[in-house]
Amino acid sequence: MRFWTKAAFLLFLALATALAVHIDVRAAIDVLWLDFDMKNIPEPQARSASFYDDFFREQWVEEAKQNLDVPRWFRALAGNPKPAMNVNAVDEVPDSSWYTNRHHLRHMSIEELVRGPNQGGPPDFDQATIAKTKDSGVTPGMQLRDREGRVYFIKFDNANAPELMSGAEVISTKILYAAGYNVPENYVAYIQPDQLIIGQQLEVRAASNKRRPFTRQDLTKLLEPTARMPDGRYRVLASKFLPGTPKGPFPHVGIRYDDPNDLIPHEHRRELRGLRVIASWINHWDMKEEQSLDMYVEEHGRKFLRHYLLDFGSTLGAEYPPEYFRGREHAFDLGSVIREMFTLGFYESAGEKQGVVVLPQVGAFTSTDFDPKNWKTTYPATRIILSFSEAELRKIVETAEYTDPMATEYILRTLLERRRKVADHWLRQVNPIAQFSVET
Repeated sequence: MRFWTKAAFLLFLALATALAVHIDVRAAIDVLWLDFDMKNIPEPQARSASFYDDFFREQWVEEAKQNLDVPRWFRALAGNPKPAMNVNAVDEVPDSSWYTNRHHLRHMSIEELVRGPNQGGPPDFDQATIAKTKDSGVTPGMQLRDREGRVYFIKFDNANAPELMSGAEVISTKILYAAGYNVPENYVAYIQPDQLIIGQQLEVRAASNKRRPFTRQDLTKLLEPTARMPDGRYRVLASKFLPGTPKGPFPHVGIRYDDPNDLIPHEHRRELRGLRVIASWINHWDMKEEQSLDMYVEEHGRKFLRHYLLDFGSTLGAEYPPEYFRGREHAFDLGSVIREMFTLGFYESAGEKQGVVVLPQVGAFTSTDFDPKNWKTTYPATRIILSFSEAELRKIVETAEYTDPMATEYILRTLLERRRKVADHWLRQVNPIAQFSVET
């Protein structure tokens, strides 16, 4: 009798195991890898966002809402935060109009990493036409149309910080692209002002507030604060215009109500949650809504919104003059204010410190004061950061075309050290096993 009982138990165990394997295999086959949010939609209205609206809403209103969210307190105490709403059965983010799984899941070759989002080679601006100019902001800019009709937005490096902004933007563009995000085609390019053609309709506002035709003298004045090379050329960042019609930035919280494809609140999208960690790695402190753009595109006969990240010229310490607090504390940091009050001013906040600029090409980008210990659970983003090997990061950094090899080495070593700190902290908090397989 005992024999038959054991036999029945073993048979039951074998059947249960077979069923479990069948279910696991079936589940693996049915894993959602494409969130098809690219259905045809009516053309949305353009959306706008201002710096002050973004500042007060995100630093005050949304922060207060989170602090007053009682269920959120209990979830935090229980160690069970609200999970992202757009992950599949294997805890990954499916491809969508927001995100494409690239390097950490579908390993990219060195050539693919170096190319990034770029579909061609650096643009040739010989006999390019100036379509528009920008003389406001920290550095001037312009729109150039090359001889093939392709339009680029041109950003210049500051005369006191050659290669700083252009190098940082190229590196961060390729890192973020490999991480899965939609980004523009950004190139290091070179222009010779006397080879540019002034557009017939190009005008400038005179001192009398009246508009007049733009002249060569205006071009010379526009370029005065920018970095000029010894041979008379200007090294620039050329950002190719995105395909489609711009519809403004996407909100960091909530959804776009004029986009029927936008069903998941953005604060609950894992790719946007994890973005803050990747942005911290490259010190992308300027992550306001204005640094994003929704484009109304047409693909395969369907019209929908594709969501892009823009403007990485302030990453990797690329700001002139450098402000040390960037990436180290908030623009208005309540914690620092309270410490200064209670120490009668003896506490020195990051905003009062002077960063050490090692080279003019790299700005105040450091690893010694980079501390991820107070971050929330960020293992998925950590996996993305760790997917870049030293050799791969080196090739990406080399695309910045720094004339000083020390700049390349400094950026690379700082990225690697910041990556190590992320790994040292987070791989001790969770089981880091992922993407394993069993072979028989």
